Order: sequence, then structure tokens, then C-alpha cells
Amino acid sequence: MNKTLLLALMIAGFVTTGLSCRSQRTPENVGSVNIFLRVVCQLPQVLVESSGVALEGNNRIWSHEDSGNPNELYCIDSTGTVIRTLEIANAINTDWEDMATDNEETWYVADAGNNNNNRTDLTIFRIPAPETVNGSEVTAGIIRFSLSDQTAFPPPATQRNFDIEAMIWVDDSLFLFTKDRSNPFTGITKMYALPDVPGEYVARLAGSCFIGADEESGRVTSADINHHTGELVLLTHKGIVSFTDYPNHRFFEGTRTDYAFTALPGQNEGIAFVSTGKLYMTEEGNGNNPGNLYEIRLPQSQLSSGEQPAGNLLQVFPNPFSDLIKVRQPSSSLIELIDNSGRILHSAISGGETSINTDKLQPGLYFLRSESTEGVAIHKVIKN
Repeated sequence: MNKTLLLALMIAGFVTTGLSCRSQRTPENVGSVNIFLRVVCQLPQVLVESSGVALEGNNRIWSHEDSGNPNELYCIDSTGTVIRTLEIANAINTDWEDMATDNEETWYVADAGNNNNNRTDLTIFRIPAPETVNGSEVTAGIIRFSLSDQTAFPPPATQRNFDIEAMIWVDDSLFLFTKDRSNPFTGITKMYALPDVPGEYVARLAGSCFIGADEESGRVTSADINHHTGELVLLTHKGIVSFTDYPNHRFFEGTRTDYAFTALPGQNEGIAFVSTGKLYMTEEGNGNNPGNLYEIRLPQSQLSSGEQPAGNLLQVFPNPFSDLIKVRQPSSSLIELIDNSGRILHSAISGGETSINTDKLQPGLYFLRSESTEGVAIHKVIKN
């Protein structure tokens, strides 16, 4: 499987800490893992203001725009080509902000963006999975809701934490996460829960968690959950916050890992799992210039059944190195040498022991990545 993976995974100061966020306190000793973004393609013109993303089947990426744009979902492939458009006939795009999918071919579109914290018409549209719909139009079931702790529209500036831009589905319930717009900024996301069937509800406040100390690291713009592993990810401008190994639906009581982007993109808007440890992220553009679709790979992610970590299967020597580096692994693997900006300098399939000529490389930090059926391994290597 000779594929190009323009992604370097930099392991630096990796600490994971079990953390309960039910009390609104600043978490302590939360470690950070640096991750690279790989540009998959530029989004098409119809998605200049891409706001949510969801995946269906092989290479079928669905997204929508946010406030004031058409009530349509757009399917693209990984080249950015529009494959299909699906209109939600009985919907208005007041401020669509995220999508979620369940395990039974049902999708949810959240019209709950609330920048000014003054909306009283929060809505989620429930539709069949687009691939099951014939034609270019679908009628949605409608979930209308209010928030259990909001009594003023808008509330005082110090309490403006009712803008919902992130949503997931788990076990017949929808979980919503706020983007903090309070002043002074608190960095807290609140989580609400409500049923996934059409009706009118009061969404229950189900938890809260400190995400980050400033607006770029503490405002949640999208969420997704891996239905196979249970890993929850929350997207911010600066990175991703992951929660695993939590009890029941108390996500914030699980193991938390913060992933920081090594280079900041534009306005991050949508996140969705492609597979275990691999995600797509969409970016909102500027003016008539669409943003990008990015690929993200998370190191140290939960592995799917049958996989094993490959860290002990890859041997790299000497390290530091001069003009030649040797790699040894027990089975056939994809070997990549990657620089600190994420650029692949060498890529080849090999087994046993192989050598990589590095005489033209500048001194500095590089990454050796091995991917095989046994798993993925990443080593930091240094050229003298």
C-alpha cells in the first residue's frame, strides 16, 4: 500500500491526565501533543462558509454553510469536486453549525448557532442518511429546544455561553457543546443533552469543562465521536481536545488529551472521524476564497480491535545521525522521513533493515514514521 501521507506526528511532552470537569475549574497537568495538518484539497465555491462536516461511505464528504446561506448539504470528494447537493426542503438556515450521525443511518443538522445569545428558535433537523435519499430534496423531522439554564435573551455579557456550534449523537441522545462568548472570557464549554426524536424539549445541562484560557484555545467550534472507540473530540482554533475512557455519558470525567496544531489554519469549523485516529477538518474561507479540507492523524489514539501499537517494532539508528540513517522493522512497512513542517522527504515500502541517504538534509529535527499491519510508530531523529 504505497500511499502518500503528508503528516508528521510530533510527540512532545505527552502527558494524559484523568480529569473531572464537572466543577468549573482550571484543569491541572493537562499535557499537549503537537500534530500536523495535511491539506487534502481546497473546498469548492459552494462551501466558502463551510461550518460542519460528516462522512458517508468511501471518499464522500458532506458539509454545509452557516447563517443566511442555502438550506443545502453538499457532498464532495477528496479533490474538492461537488458530487451531489441535497436540499432540506422544510428548513431555513438561520445558523447551521454542525452535523452528527448515528448508527442507524440517521443524520442531524444543528441550527443552533447563537452568536448574540438571543435566539429562542433553536432547532435540529433530523434526516435520513443522504445516500439513502433518492433525488435532491428531503423533508426533515424537527427537534425544537430551549436550554435549561437560559432565562434571558440575551443574558448579561458575563453569562453569554449559549452559542451552540458542536454536536454529537450517542445512544438515542444528542449532546450539544457551547462556544463561550462571555466577557470576561471563561474558557468553559457547557454540555447539554436532549432526545434524538422530533419534538419540543428543554435541553438538560449535563456538564461543563474548562477548555482553554483564551478565545483561540477555549472556544469549541465542532465535535465528533468515534462510534467504535468512544473517543470524543472537541475542535478549537488551536487544536483538538480528546476525551476517552469515561463513565457512561460523563465525557468530561474521562482521560483528557490536548492536541495542538503546529501551524494554525484559518477559521476551523467542522471535524469528523474518518477512521480510528484519522479525522477530516473543514475551514471557513474569506470573501470568495474557500478554505481547505484538512486531514489530521492523532498519535496514541485508541486502536481498533486487533491492532497493536508499533512503537517497539521500529528501530532507528544511529540517532543522532550524519549522512545515513538505518531503519529496522520485522515486517513490510511504509517508511516515511518527514521534516518539521510536515513535508515528506522519503517514502518507501520496505521490510527488515533499510538505509536512507540523508547527506543533502540540513541539520535539525526530523521524524521517522512506520505504518504496517502491526500499527504505527513515530520516532524523533536528529541530524548533526
